[in-house]
Amino acid sequence: MALVAVLGIAVAAGAWSAATFHDAMGANLLVAAVLAACAAVVSRAGTGQLRVRGGWGIVWAVVALAFAALPTLRDDSWLHVYTTIAALGFGSLALAGGVGWRAVLARPFAVVGALKPGLGWAGRGLAAAVARRTSARRLAWALVATVVVVVVFGGLFAAADAVVAALADDAFGAVDPAREPVAYTTGTMAFVFVLAAASLAARPHTVEHSARRGRVLRVIEWALPLFVLNAVFAVFVYVQIAVVVFDGYQDVLARKGVNYADYARQGFFTLLVVTALTLAVVATASRFGPRRGAPGRRLFEALLATLCVLALAVVVAALHRLELYVEYSGLTRLRICAATLELWLGVLFVLVLATGPWERAARQLPRLAGVTGAAILFGLGLASPDQLIARVGVERQRDTGVVDVRDLHGLSADAVPWLDRLPEPQRSCLLRPIAADLGRADEPWYATNAARARARDLLAERPPRPGPLCEEREYRPSSRY
Repeated sequence: MALVAVLGIAVAAGAWSAATFHDAMGANLLVAAVLAACAAVVSRAGTGQLRVRGGWGIVWAVVALAFAALPTLRDDSWLHVYTTIAALGFGSLALAGGVGWRAVLARPFAVVGALKPGLGWAGRGLAAAVARRTSARRLAWALVATVVVVVVFGGLFAAADAVVAALADDAFGAVDPAREPVAYTTGTMAFVFVLAAASLAARPHTVEHSARRGRVLRVIEWALPLFVLNAVFAVFVYVQIAVVVFDGYQDVLARKGVNYADYARQGFFTLLVVTALTLAVVATASRFGPRRGAPGRRLFEALLATLCVLALAVVVAALHRLELYVEYSGLTRLRICAATLELWLGVLFVLVLATGPWERAARQLPRLAGVTGAAILFGLGLASPDQLIARVGVERQRDTGVVDVRDLHGLSADAVPWLDRLPEPQRSCLLRPIAADLGRADEPWYATNAARARARDLLAERPPRPGPLCEEREYRPSSRY
């Protein structure tokens, strides 16, 4: 009967998604996630093993539900896309398990890969249940007989009476997929995703074996490239220290004809690429370098540790460049996302340094990387990027007296507490679109959140004044980037 319960939960999730996801995202995502989790628990219990796939399975499940709950707190709709993908990915990890890098990087897509197998799993299970003389078979026949009776006699009554025909047309028109294609598509997707999650939970637990090591490189093959790379990094870090301490960038920029904003922007994104490539170098070297206890291992660890420390210095330099750029041009969503990625890469280097010498701890590095990435992204969601952008805009207005409308236009309700502190007329012209969106009387309870409720209270106390559109004023010509 576990399969029947799973199908019932899947139908409920599909109906809920079809009815609610055409509005703004809020508690509707959390309800759908809880239904999917219930289906997975029921499916797992049906196999006779309710235990999740290790202690990390509980961690991934809690992280997934936390991301699904974020829309109930914040109104950053653009960020909800990333947090919803994160909820799906960590939920997949909770169902599929995994230890190494291959599992942590690939198994977040396990639910997507199980969409078709999930339908087959449910179909085969239902066919097997109906084939046996059980209550499921009797229920199936009862449903078929009910449909036949409704179609035959309902059609006859509709043909005999115009009023009944009109009522039938209204009833069947309400469930016409051609009228609400998005709702029915969303409901179908939710139904299929719940079955995929249940099918993953029903799979037997398999022990993951560590990947085979490739060919071990000779000392000269790894020592020379790593030594030269460390030297290149050391030169760059020395230059950055000289620039920061002695303020030497002014003369360089004057000779090159590069303005301050271009210097900060170009440097940050270049250093972001450098950081990512360095992490790939460390991962590759760790795979093909000498094993623990082999000759040259201490030199190998020393070179890698030095490279990680220098990479951390590059991370600091990159974040410093971004800080200069934000001081000059303000904060945007793109800059927040780039800074978050750079910060996470820096945390990964810290984890490599912390776990590198200890083999047992190093096995947990992929999982620790996932946890830290989830913590940073969840912290960003709680802090609200739109709120941070509005705060920086208000603080820059206090320092310069100029409001950069283009950076502050189009923010969500999370930004209202800070936009409310701007002077007129910029305050009202920025708040009017948000107030119009919040003023919809038909917004359902599941589409609202704490940020929208707080914004409504603030705007009720101090409603925006009527007036023309915002005058586009820029603090710097490069503020659009």
